[in-house]
Amino acid sequence: MKREHAPHLSQFDGHHVHSWYAATAPLRERYPVLGEVVRCDVCVVGAGLTGLSCALVLAEKGLSVALLEGALVGFGATGRNGGQILHGFAAPLTRFAQQLGHRAAQQCWEASLDGVSLIANRIHQHQIDCELRWGFLTTASNRHQQQQLRKQQAMLESCAYHDAQWLEGSTLAEHINSPHYSAALHDSGCGHLHPLKYAQGLARAAFRAGVRLFEHSPITSIDEDRLGLQIGTPNGWVRADKMVLACNVDIGALQPQLRRSILPVESHIIATAPLTAQQAASLLPQGAAVCSSDKLPDYFRLTPDYRLLFGGRSSRPYAQRQSVVAERHARMASIFPMLRHSQIDYAWSGHVDIGPARLPQIGRQSQRIYHAQGFAGHGLAFTGIAGQMIAEAIAGDLGRFDIFNKLYAHPLPLPASMEESLIRLGSMYYRLRDALGF
Repeated sequence: MKREHAPHLSQFDGHHVHSWYAATAPLRERYPVLGEVVRCDVCVVGAGLTGLSCALVLAEKGLSVALLEGALVGFGATGRNGGQILHGFAAPLTRFAQQLGHRAAQQCWEASLDGVSLIANRIHQHQIDCELRWGFLTTASNRHQQQQLRKQQAMLESCAYHDAQWLEGSTLAEHINSPHYSAALHDSGCGHLHPLKYAQGLARAAFRAGVRLFEHSPITSIDEDRLGLQIGTPNGWVRADKMVLACNVDIGALQPQLRRSILPVESHIIATAPLTAQQAASLLPQGAAVCSSDKLPDYFRLTPDYRLLFGGRSSRPYAQRQSVVAERHARMASIFPMLRHSQIDYAWSGHVDIGPARLPQIGRQSQRIYHAQGFAGHGLAFTGIAGQMIAEAIAGDLGRFDIFNKLYAHPLPLPASMEESLIRLGSMYYRLRDALGF
């Protein structure tokens, strides 16, 4: 018998972080704590977008599913991110081609497009009110970034994708009013939404499909023998034939090999007090979400109540909250000077899980245990497809899963105690490159 133990994966006070998302999400369903022995075909661990998607598809295929969440539905990156719906990956397609070949790399790209379509289809099918809006800008602030954006546009067109439009001068001003940027790509096939509302909608859909959801039920052990898996929590057990680990940076000591394959990079978001409709329209006239081309990018968008959500990396950990908020505010004011004296109503942080090559990590630990992680900031859309691919593989269709399973993600060659130092060094290096414009 193979046996693994770890401390509880989540320690928290029972509430979502104090974010604009949590403040504006409707009263949610309460799911019970696991306090019994449950038997099912598949146990999914983690009620973020990957786990919710996987559980929903498995249930739709007729399998019995238990979904365990150590905190609340959408508690981690799912309920804290920038809300940006993006195709593609953090890594360039050339990196996929180097490992998989050009045909498989093209299939990966097509899977990322499917991830965007899947969001739209699920919102429509399950009537999820999550403020979906289309339009996305990738901005450039210097000549080097403009050249990189031109290459990106050429790559998209080589993949027969024609929804990205080049903007500069007066056409740029129609979409963003900032002296900071000189050009942008506008992509009508990407967009933004309220990620916590979307996650809660998926949870309701999964529950209606027959998934048994349990919150406040962190896993404490995984036992594997010839009969299957036994997954322990503080107050109960799940007996399952297969298991899906959709925990990202919260995987902890239960699967140290997986945890050592990603770095938990902290990202911070602030939200202004409501602006007037006129002020909001003067910043982003078309309401598109925005991400800069910096190595340490800024990302921002307007909310329906006319706030600006503004996120990115800070040079300080979130434990130094006041300094982080001041730094983000100053950065926001450098892009939109009119917001220099704006009030900040919300500030929160979360982790982006980044692998050594910025490639998504979708695979299995054994014939029974599957995993998905390492989305590196592109998870809002691709997590849905990742969960779907794993569900397809469990049901016997290995086609797309096998392609991503071939991507190699080697463990980081350093102890966990050095992670923060490595992240800070990397941030300093990329911040210097951004300052020098290359």
